[in-house]
Amino acid sequence: MNAQRNEPVLIWERVMPDDPSIPWLREQGFDVRLGKPNHDPGYRRHLEADFIADAKGCQGVLISGGIRVTREVMTALPGLQVISKIGVGVDTVDVAAASDLGIAVCNTPGGNDSVAVAEHAMTLLLALRKQLHVWTRSYLQGGGWRSPQVFAGGLDGSTLGIVGFGRIGRALAQRVAGWNVRVLVHDPLARDLPAGVQAVGMDELLAQSDAVSLHCPALPGDRPLLDAAALARMKAGAVLINTARATLVDAPALVAALDAGTLAGAAFDVFDPEPPARDDPLLAHPRVLSTPHVASWTWEGFFGRRQQAAENLAKVVRGEPGAAIVNPVR
Repeated sequence: MNAQRNEPVLIWERVMPDDPSIPWLREQGFDVRLGKPNHDPGYRRHLEADFIADAKGCQGVLISGGIRVTREVMTALPGLQVISKIGVGVDTVDVAAASDLGIAVCNTPGGNDSVAVAEHAMTLLLALRKQLHVWTRSYLQGGGWRSPQVFAGGLDGSTLGIVGFGRIGRALAQRVAGWNVRVLVHDPLARDLPAGVQAVGMDELLAQSDAVSLHCPALPGDRPLLDAAALARMKAGAVLINTARATLVDAPALVAALDAGTLAGAAFDVFDPEPPARDDPLLAHPRVLSTPHVASWTWEGFFGRRQQAAENLAKVVRGEPGAAIVNPVR
């Protein structure tokens, strides 16, 4: 069924006023409503009531990651046909509830997001090993210089453990090829591993890896994959990189491991909540390097994801094939 002119859809969490997906949807004949902006300093995870109020009467909604779309939210929005999520992860949407209610959930697997995130993880890994979180501009401005208390390291001859071997994990493995790095992978679903990549159990990966990089979805109930016991099984002096989901790591347990010196460092691009509180212990920790969820924040990727999300929304509302739907719709 084709969309009628002025069919209402909502673009939520718009980041830039000149986002080209907005005029594109309008050119397709949709009545585009604009939700809360998240480009201002007061960005926060919005309330369900805010979202419901803005999405009332809409057949489709385009969202990012600042709202959790629960069963209660969807039930309050009769007539909703599609939730079009910007990005690959859909863990902020109750996908099972959407299937029950006949609502399609889409994501944006296209583009070069996996490459961008893998490059970011590689950058964080190198920065930790080269002590760039210590040797900063402010360190030099304060009179600091090299000292026998801090030495840089390298990747040559080391072992990298990759947890989750989808598009991003594979892209990271490709980027360390040629660096004389042994690559271990833990992913029960991984098949057709590249040459030089070895599948192992989680305990073996933690015990043998000099660096562990997380590239897997959040666990059910947001329980940590790396709790205190798992962190204790990591190789002494190892570093941890997380560009996946903050809830995969027990933050207080990680701080304790860093304080004890059993782990040499950690790098995070994800937090819970986002943005993190200014007094978040990870932000101030001298062994931590952090970035503000920007692993895939490239100009090309940003607009490409939003355009694909808009196209997904339009296709579902119109009943056209080709949308990147992740759930069975009953």
